[in-house]
Amino acid sequence: MKKRYSLFLVLFTFSFISTFAQQQAINAGSRAKAAIQFTKLLNEAATIYPPQLSYLTESGAKIESSFRISEDGILSVTFRYPVENSFTLYRLTAPVSAIKAVFYDYYIGLEFDGSVVTIAESDKGSRELKENNSLALFHIAKPGDGPEGERLKARMEQGLQAFRESYK
Repeated sequence: MKKRYSLFLVLFTFSFISTFAQQQAINAGSRAKAAIQFTKLLNEAATIYPPQLSYLTESGAKIESSFRISEDGILSVTFRYPVENSFTLYRLTAPVSAIKAVFYDYYIGLEFDGSVVTIAESDKGSRELKENNSLALFHIAKPGDGPEGERLKARMEQGLQAFRESYK
């Protein structure tokens, strides 16, 4: 009887561990998929409607390093702006756990709980980034006023909602 009980206990424990491990793998896969889909939406918006993050830069920003979400849950992107005959880099980073909502005025982006969006900037012509500011807004695109901006806002709100549901 003790052997059967021990065998049952071992099999039950193994089954529980196996189920738990499979659930963790599924969660990791759905988190990765959610991050990929959300950052794809952000990259498309910034490519179609490049933001202008500083009055010192010219328009025509290009994405230097695409939107991505690290394993630690940090959203980041680096933009390259033309400045005279050179360039300036701007890198924005923020924890996805602090995303509050999508904002839209003339720009569109993400609003965060507190000043957690870190902006690092390079000197003209340099690739070395230096942290220079923290804000509560993460600017993503500059669609301007009008129906394109309203449609983009709706897509981003849907994307954020889907991201939140899958990225737990």
